Amino acid sequence: MMTKEKYIRDNLRKTLCYKCGASLERAEIVPISNEASNVWVAHAVCPKCKAESMVTITPTGNGIVPVQSDLKGTEFKKFVGIKSVSYDEVLDLHIALKKDRIWNLLQKKEKNLVKRRKA
Repeated sequence: MMTKEKYIRDNLRKTLCYKCGASLERAEIVPISNEASNVWVAHAVCPKCKAESMVTITPTGNGIVPVQSDLKGTEFKKFVGIKSVSYDEVLDLHIALKKDRIWNLLQKKEKNLVKRRKA
């Protein structure tokens, strides 16, 4: 049975960097999708120009999307599958930021976490 990383690498051989056109066969990759999926998603860094991409590999073909983010592949993986932020949560944050500075809000949250740990 083929491992996820080997399957991704075999398909990256025919996938080209969006920026410099080099093959992504030797790209630095971090698999992102789960094992049960027929669609494989990975974060790839071009070995030649270091451009970052999200690569999607399916039984019917491959796709590549440039990534403009300061997140690394392992950080992308943390956010896959977590609950999305609701509109109400965004509005609540907006209201909270109108009342207080972000650093004060973060300090309050940190103090609450410390209190919970002690209890």
